[in-house]
Amino acid sequence: MRRIIPISILIAGLASLYPMQRWIDTNLPREVINEEVLYFSSGETIKKMSLGFSGLVAEIYWIRTVQYFGRKITGSDPSISRLSDIRMDLLAPYLNIVVTLDPHHIPAYRFGAIFLPERDVDAAIRLLEKGISENPSEWRLYQDIGYIHWQMRDYEKAADWYDRGGRIEGARWWMRDLAGVMKIKGGSRDVARTIYKSYLESEDENIRRQAEHRLLQLRALDEIDAISILLERLKDQPATCQAKLRSLARKLDQLGIAINEEMMPLDPAGIPYEIDPATCQVKISSKSPIPIS
Repeated sequence: MRRIIPISILIAGLASLYPMQRWIDTNLPREVINEEVLYFSSGETIKKMSLGFSGLVAEIYWIRTVQYFGRKITGSDPSISRLSDIRMDLLAPYLNIVVTLDPHHIPAYRFGAIFLPERDVDAAIRLLEKGISENPSEWRLYQDIGYIHWQMRDYEKAADWYDRGGRIEGARWWMRDLAGVMKIKGGSRDVARTIYKSYLESEDENIRRQAEHRLLQLRALDEIDAISILLERLKDQPATCQAKLRSLARKLDQLGIAINEEMMPLDPAGIPYEIDPATCQVKISSKSPIPIS
């Protein structure tokens, strides 16, 4: 009988969370997170309400976090080409709720490492530092905080975190390798390629997709460089930029750059590159799913 009462209270408590969050989402402006919202949706407050079942409640909020992220992506303005331009004001608070309820929820830390820095880099670093403090043997979290510092172009700190993570038992060999390479050529595309390839191993589909997009972007940038070099050699010819580009079709094909029926080069997503008719500069098309920046 004693066990039935707490379970009944838990069910009632969980049932009250859903309408409360629905009311918050429906009635309060999404672009503003005021103190009242943060109080009622704070991890510490909800943890007290969970009556010892904080792990279960953490999973509920993790599902809400992923759903919130998905709604933001699918419901965004189609003209927005960069993921970082989509406002997600509640992403950091949601993730903080999850890890407050369950400090060992590794997927939440790793999700924040990828999608928070472009919105709130300080929040992302705080999240990862908390994760490492609570889970010092999780080498992936050292990889993630190293990734954030690499994005900030703080290659010394990035190298330090990769080195520290690489010393943990079970860490991948490339963690120590990245620590050394970071100090030599931290801002190079080769390093970026290595970093994003490492995230293809993630269990989270959103993280894998983000890494795939970035790898396509790096490949496109390499192709643009190759095309630009070839166009530069034809700068003195009187032909138009489009004609010059078509004349290079065979050479571009030999370089592994796809060509369409109009003899124009295609980016890795199969969309024709754009070329400025005045300057002959080549760039990724705004119609392409590949990130422009």
